[in-house]
Amino acid sequence: MKAQININWIILLLCLSSCRTAVQPADGFTINATINGLEDGWAKLVKLDLNTNGQILVDSTIIQNGAFSFAGHLETPYLHSIIINDAPEKIHIFLENSPVSIIADIDALEQAQVSGSKEDSLFRAYDIEAIFDRKEGMEIMLNYPGYVFSAFTAYYQFQIHNISIDTLSMIMDRFEEPVRQTPYYQHLEKLYTTLMRVAVSQPAPAFSIPDTNGVTVDLADLKGKYVLLDFWASWCAPCRMENPQWVEVYQANAGRDFTILGISVDEDREKWLKAIRKDGLPWINVSNLKGWDELTDEYGVKAIPQNFLLDPDGTIIGKNIKPADLVAILHDRG
Repeated sequence: MKAQININWIILLLCLSSCRTAVQPADGFTINATINGLEDGWAKLVKLDLNTNGQILVDSTIIQNGAFSFAGHLETPYLHSIIINDAPEKIHIFLENSPVSIIADIDALEQAQVSGSKEDSLFRAYDIEAIFDRKEGMEIMLNYPGYVFSAFTAYYQFQIHNISIDTLSMIMDRFEEPVRQTPYYQHLEKLYTTLMRVAVSQPAPAFSIPDTNGVTVDLADLKGKYVLLDFWASWCAPCRMENPQWVEVYQANAGRDFTILGISVDEDREKWLKAIRKDGLPWINVSNLKGWDELTDEYGVKAIPQNFLLDPDGTIIGKNIKPADLVAILHDRG
C-alpha cells in the first residue's frame, strides 16, 4: 500500500554500498555541488519537521557558475533536500557529518550523483518502493540496525503494515545505541508505544468529533456494528482513488450491521465538504479540521490512507484492510 506521506522527500536513487556504519560524531558536514546547465541562482537546504510534517529551511546560498556549497553540523544523520531556484524537483540527501559531493544536470536534478555519506549510500541502495514494501522494508530494518536510515524505514513500515507485536518488539530491540539517540528512533519509539495500544485485539480508543453539520459523533454510539474507521483527506490522492471501492462495499453491505466512519485530517472545511460530495461518500464523515491532531496521535496515524476495523464490541480486529478483503471478513462473520 502506498501512502501519502510526502513521497517527494524520499525519492531514492540506485547506488549500491556494502558498508556498515554506526552513527558517529564528527566535526560537521560539507556539501559541494555542481549543477550543469545552470549559471546563477539560489539553493536552499531544507528538511522535514517530524512533528508538523512541515518544511524547515536549514540554510540558503548563492549559486555562481553552477556551483554552490553548504557547511554545518548535525546532531544525528537526517534526511535533507536541496531546492534549486524553487524548482519542484529536489536533490535528496540522507545527510550526516561528512563531506558530500553532488553533480547534477539542471534538467534532471532527481538523478543527481551524490557521494560521500555512508548513510546516504544505503539510502540510495534501495528503490523508493522498498520504504513501503513489506519484504524489502523488513530486510532493511533487520539487516541494518546500526543505520539511522533503518529507523527512518521503520517509521513508515510500522505505520502502513500490520506487523505482529512480537516482530515490532524484536525490531525495536535490535537498533544499536547511537541510532536510539536520533529523532527518527525517538519518533518511532512514540509510534511503537501507540501501536501497542491500538494493536489488533485491543479496544479502540474512545473519541468524540464533529460531523459535517457540526454535530458531535461519539464512537461509543456506533457499538453494535462493525465499524471501519477510515482516516483520509481531500488532498490525499491514494485515499480518493480508493473511495469508489469503499462506496461499493458500503452499498453492498447496507443490510448488515456495518458502517464506515470517515475521519478526515483536512484543515480546509470547504475542500473537505467538496471531496465528500464529489466522491459521493454516504457514510458519516467527521473531522476536527486541525490536520494531524490528537486523534491521529491517539491512533498512531502519521500517514494516510489508513483504517481500523472494529467489531460490534468496539475491539480492533483489523488494520489497513483493502475493500475486497473487508467483503470477505464481513461474509465470514455473517
